[in-house]
Amino acid sequence: MHLLISLLASAVVVGSPLPQWQEGYLDIHAINSSRGECTFIILPDGTSVLVDAGEFVEYKPSKFDRVPPKPDANTRPVEVYSRYIKHFLPPVCKGKLDYAVVTHYHNDHIGQIEKWMEPDPVSGYELTGIAGVEANIPFRRLIDRAWPNFAEAQLPSSSKGSGFYPKFVEYACRHDGMKAEAMKVGSRRQIRLRHHPCRYHCVEVRNYAASGVVWDGKKTVNVYEGTQMRENGASCCFLLSYGNFDYYTGGDAGGNTLVALPVARAIGRPVEAMKADHHLSYHTMKDETMTILQPQVVVAQSFYEREIQPDIETLSRLLDSDEVYPGPKHFYFTNIGPQQRSLYKNLYDKASGVNGHVVIRVMPGGDDFYVYLLDDTDFEYRVLQADGPFKCK
Repeated sequence: MHLLISLLASAVVVGSPLPQWQEGYLDIHAINSSRGECTFIILPDGTSVLVDAGEFVEYKPSKFDRVPPKPDANTRPVEVYSRYIKHFLPPVCKGKLDYAVVTHYHNDHIGQIEKWMEPDPVSGYELTGIAGVEANIPFRRLIDRAWPNFAEAQLPSSSKGSGFYPKFVEYACRHDGMKAEAMKVGSRRQIRLRHHPCRYHCVEVRNYAASGVVWDGKKTVNVYEGTQMRENGASCCFLLSYGNFDYYTGGDAGGNTLVALPVARAIGRPVEAMKADHHLSYHTMKDETMTILQPQVVVAQSFYEREIQPDIETLSRLLDSDEVYPGPKHFYFTNIGPQQRSLYKNLYDKASGVNGHVVIRVMPGGDDFYVYLLDDTDFEYRVLQADGPFKCK
């Protein structure tokens, strides 16, 4: 096994395209368009999972400056995500995504209608974000925080033009054979291996939260009972485990919600890697939460030229000392704008990787993993940086 891992790792060459997934790998790809959050996961048997596909493509100045779009201003995020997924999608998937998970209904996670967009003449809705990806790569199953109970979980007004989403789900279920359902909090069978499950008994996806309901290890608890829940706090959260490797992702359910700490307590152990809560915003990833999770690797998907996302105070607190938790801390950022990178050079120089697609590749068995930073300026997916091996705890 050690010889196999060594041979697989040595096949990655800086300056060359990242080799394709092989059976036994666990791949976690943070795809960078700089206009929304999107993560693509390939489980060890080839089961494919898409987590969010946000899109806002208006390039005019706003109250928050945005980093330059990738790979260029003429390429929409839908194309970035779709081409990336098609490139790495295993043959066993036969051109379809096994699962798509929508963590919550904000535009940087599901898409946004821009003024110039026209509804698709066949489906009748705008092919933005998650809907645009499905039009290119059909989904077998979609899981979100509340479907079909939109009477109880209205799309938030802050998701400008998000009315396309219910139309998309209904159409894809009726015409494309997609199945849609709400996340089952506490379940470890809703997302499971679809192709060769008997070969990998050490793979599990446990759902920990959705719509403000949290699995505490024994039962579900509504942590917003009697209080107002905002959309970020409704995010779907889950833990993906492969052998000794754990990866946590929780949408935008950061420390400024009531969800992050109860979920961390329910997980109850250090993880190897996690997606940064809410783009590493202010008030996220607080000490009590991070003392439990203690990730070696944090991947932050950010796309604003502002010092509160990623939040400089939060990043400094986590990177500059061992007071929160000891051991190595490797932070990777899909996007840090030139202004922020220059202004806080000393801090971002401590980051392990900045600007590009970020790939976590777990080796067969789940004892070791690597992190790769890929060039996001074209569609060649060349490796800019290769880090590891990291040992699982």
